[in-house]
Amino acid sequence: MFKHIALALTVVAAAALSPTLSAAPPTPKGTLVIVGGGGVPDDILQAFLKAGGGVGGRVGVIPTATSGTEGAFASWKETLDKAGMEMIPLDVRSQDDAESASILSAAETCTAFWFSGGDQNRIGDHIVGTPLQKLIAEKYMGGACVGGTSAGAAIMSLIMITGEDLNGKESLAEMGSGAYRTREGMGFLPDHCIVDQHFLKRNRQNRLFSLMMQYPDKLGLGIDEATALVVAGGRAEVYGDSVVMVFDTAGMEQDMAGGFRNMTIHLLTKGQSIDLDKRKVSK
Repeated sequence: MFKHIALALTVVAAAALSPTLSAAPPTPKGTLVIVGGGGVPDDILQAFLKAGGGVGGRVGVIPTATSGTEGAFASWKETLDKAGMEMIPLDVRSQDDAESASILSAAETCTAFWFSGGDQNRIGDHIVGTPLQKLIAEKYMGGACVGGTSAGAAIMSLIMITGEDLNGKESLAEMGSGAYRTREGMGFLPDHCIVDQHFLKRNRQNRLFSLMMQYPDKLGLGIDEATALVVAGGRAEVYGDSVVMVFDTAGMEQDMAGGFRNMTIHLLTKGQSIDLDKRKVSK
């Protein structure tokens, strides 16, 4: 009898725990504006400003990827002044900066964040793994907007393309699993997504194909210049002037010779969208 009671209690305890163990991660309340570089058309800018709070909003501008700050700060201050918003300079040049009380205090007041273009490895070196990354992630989960262009787009995925091939060269000539270097990014997108930028303009298809072969459970998002994916509620919509190529590896088969079959490729134009979790494209 006691064995039956113990078994029943075990089953009840397991049933009580199972929703917690199997629960999906919470959906962020904020918005991502991921620009492929090469300029920010007005519809993308307006989407960022609106998601960032509009009039009265405070945008933390993070020019870490670029070597200079004055141009980025001046340009954004002019834009935000016109929109009735405030520019908050977050000039992070080291991990110490990303841990400083003054930077964290200023970032805490922001309703949006913008990562400038340049070299995404600088963001990897100075912000990934720091209290500032944690704070921005928490703000995004709570409703803040996070945007970025070029390098500021590359950082959005957890697996971040460094811009180098396996030999440390900025080359796109290689093709195959492991041909291109990656490192940890900021991870704002779902973990199964990988971003590449300047995509069609700079013929980066080889690189993202190779990453899909290396990580065959991932979803590749190749964002062209003057184009953005605006991500909210798990759905990513195309804005801007060009297109986004999506490489879906669900169902892909690889062979021993280094080839693959049955990868699904979508070419999304302005107004089209994809559910990032269900991998379903709108018609």
